Amino acid sequence: MIEAVLRYVEERFGIPREIFNGFRFFSRGRDVWIVSEDVPELKHINRMGLRFARGGAENPKLTTAVIQIFGRHATRNTVSLDDEQLSRYLRGEDVEVGEVPGVERGQVIVMYGEDALGSGLYDGRRVKNQIPKARRIVSR
Repeated sequence: MIEAVLRYVEERFGIPREIFNGFRFFSRGRDVWIVSEDVPELKHINRMGLRFARGGAENPKLTTAVIQIFGRHATRNTVSLDDEQLSRYLRGEDVEVGEVPGVERGQVIVMYGEDALGSGLYDGRRVKNQIPKARRIVSR
């Protein structure tokens, strides 16, 4: 499963595997986790590291945290937002982006400038927001 998820990341987003040198991966159920190679393996620790992806090998979805850390290395299937779109996205709304040349339908990495914000589902004209509710900015 780990190999399939890493292949997906490389093929879908163009993030080279070398970016993950210095890390090790492990799976638990349908999730893949990432941890620094510097962290020793500890017998009595239930979980360590960061959830990398969920959904298994057939339908992996990168976590928001992983996208925010590694997404800046993506060379494919990214959607860049302007200021107005950014505001809507951070509030948890879907964002109209129109047709984006070279971007395939499906999971995309949402960018603002050089910053990777999270993921969305691109349908050819809009990005369905996938920022977890706990990470959204609520305007009052």
